[in-house]
Amino acid sequence: MAGNTSTVVKLISGDGFSFIIDKQVAEQSPTLKNMLDMSRGGVDSDIAFAEALTNQIQLPEIRGRTLEKVCQYLFYKYRFVDEGASDRVPEFDFEIEMSLELLMAADYLDC
Repeated sequence: MAGNTSTVVKLISGDGFSFIIDKQVAEQSPTLKNMLDMSRGGVDSDIAFAEALTNQIQLPEIRGRTLEKVCQYLFYKYRFVDEGASDRVPEFDFEIEMSLELLMAADYLDC
């Protein structure tokens, strides 16, 4: 199996919305990082996740509106990961009505 060198990942929500984000941004989620890891099972093995080969991840339990906010959060985390608890880190805003869905998505994606 040849290694996939793409620098972008396509995340597909349960209601069919697609989001193309940088692979380094997607890897802020340990769950997505594991799915995209070509070394799972070895480079010459057929054990790697199919998502690692295609750089497309289906997330059937996450709606498009929620996945959009998750993508924004992953970028936020990527952008400010080195800032720590600094005053330079702005708050991450979201609508309170999205709280439950975001909590469930964050739990699944471990972010």
